[in-house]
Amino acid sequence: MFKSEPLFDQFCSALASFESSRHVYRREHGPGQVRRLFNTKFTAFELRRYMMNFYFSKGSFTISELVEVSDFSRPTVNSTVHDALKLGYLEELSGSSDRRRHDYRPTKPMLEAWQNYCNALLVNPKFSHALKLAQTIISMREFERKSSE
Repeated sequence: MFKSEPLFDQFCSALASFESSRHVYRREHGPGQVRRLFNTKFTAFELRRYMMNFYFSKGSFTISELVEVSDFSRPTVNSTVHDALKLGYLEELSGSSDRRRHDYRPTKPMLEAWQNYCNALLVNPKFSHALKLAQTIISMREFERKSSE
């Protein structure tokens, strides 16, 4: 195990949280970009962001939670989750006392897909440049705040 793996896991978690924020500008993805989770539709990729955010923050998610935070309808979310179950990207957690509540979590292939996505961003020169610029601005603002106090 590399020393940087726990740090990379934190990055994957932070990216899921950042990308699933309703305040993030969602640009159109151009043709040829690998942006689909189940190779079916753009909706699946968008929902994966929310799934990963719930997974990193609380370990699982329900269809109701995905509907609540996304702009998609219940039938759309339901269909996407069931497609992911069939393909082995999600698994249903057992042991819930409420039989109406179904908790899901990503399987190893889905987590690997998210890590591959995060790795692809890290080697993208535009993303790494923007990330370094953001780090510099954050550091400068902290310095200015501390010097004004």
